Amino acid sequence: MRWFVLTLLVVLPAVALAKPKVAVAPLEGDPDGKITAVLVDAADDHATVTRPTKVEKAMDKLSLSELNKKALKKLRIELEVEVIVHGKVDKVGGKKHLSLVLSGKGKKSMTIDVTIGPTKTLKKDLSKKLDRKIDEMTGGDEDPDEDEQPKRFSEVGDEPKKTEEEDRPKKKDEEDRPKKKDEERPKKRVAEEDARKSDDEEDEGGGRKHRKKKHHEARNPMTAGAVWVDVGAEIARRTLTWSATGMTQPPSVGTAAPAGRIGGEIYPFSFDTPSGGAAGLGFYGDYARTVGLSIQVPGSALTPSIKDGHYQIGARYRFVFGDASAAVGGAYWRRWFKADRSTLTSPDQLDMPDVDYTAFALGGVVRFAATPTVSAFASADLPLVLDSGPIGTAASYGRGTILAFDISAGAQILLGPHYALQIAGAFNQVGISFAAAPNSMAATRAVTAATDRSYGLNATIGILY
Repeated sequence: MRWFVLTLLVVLPAVALAKPKVAVAPLEGDPDGKITAVLVDAADDHATVTRPTKVEKAMDKLSLSELNKKALKKLRIELEVEVIVHGKVDKVGGKKHLSLVLSGKGKKSMTIDVTIGPTKTLKKDLSKKLDRKIDEMTGGDEDPDEDEQPKRFSEVGDEPKKTEEEDRPKKKDEEDRPKKKDEERPKKRVAEEDARKSDDEEDEGGGRKHRKKKHHEARNPMTAGAVWVDVGAEIARRTLTWSATGMTQPPSVGTAAPAGRIGGEIYPFSFDTPSGGAAGLGFYGDYARTVGLSIQVPGSALTPSIKDGHYQIGARYRFVFGDASAAVGGAYWRRWFKADRSTLTSPDQLDMPDVDYTAFALGGVVRFAATPTVSAFASADLPLVLDSGPIGTAASYGRGTILAFDISAGAQILLGPHYALQIAGAFNQVGISFAAAPNSMAATRAVTAATDRSYGLNATIGILY
């Protein structure tokens, strides 16, 4: 008896705390998945949620083109959930409106109608209504299809159980009239079949042309979008320091200036689905250049202008994991810092070598959703430097071993269905260990290495889909 009581004390709280299992299907009329993401977030407060991407895969597996009663039952069994939430987003009186249907066991179904407002308000309204509806929906008996119903009496001669209609005394003409063949079989759900035919078939030239209804997999536009293009401003700083001995080592360099910036990426085969096959193939690039940058020549009033900028363009392959994604690839990569020496008495008057790095960069980027409207990202590239420009010539510091890396991280904040603010920081370093060949400046000035660093903080406005 004591063990029985202890078992109850352990099991009952666990049962009480167990959440019902609910699946959320992609919403119609929500191509960017923003409202779907809020719905998932609200349902997650009260249930263990199967996300829209998994629901979509289950529908494809079962070849379901629409969510009618029979399809919902198959889907619920496949996903092993108690309730499926589905619906659509449309406009009513100029305002966006969300209509939801909660489908459970048997004939149970309930609806929720919400006017779409700010994200926080929408989530609060949905959470409150879902809490009550899910609680009422969970439980209940299964409603098997008519052809799957068990017999109402056994083979040993039990009297069949009469329904209320059968128990009613029949009129004489009803008893004498022979039953029509059509009355002996279950009635069809005519309205339901007509609706299905209108979706799956269309009449062309007197014939029937069958077509399968196409589903668009729900996606987070910030982590798995098909297109992202942004433009904005950046604060850029560059430093060049030396490792040297002796009295003739070159001076360090440090500059800072504003810059303009543009970037973007596109996955041209992912408009229908964000992952799998060709959908993962994409192209990306970015370009930034400082504005009004100059440097003062020590011991003079001269301030020659500086061309300072960088860009890269390449291809990636992306993998999507729910509300997160990771992409790997390679790009042509270039970064330069060059002075305009045309106003100087001689080019050597400015004791600073120009650089113009070109490389093939291997790297990747990861993105994940922090909230339905905020995502974070981080990227890393390893440029395999092919050329360092003027600093690596025989007349300058000469050749050397070059190691470089490029990292950035930031966040995207969704401002509207197709607009977002991106804030990011970036850091780049190119380290050169000089070979100190005879007659090179590295040898004559006892320079062993140089470290070229660039820092950036940028804010851009982007269009996404």
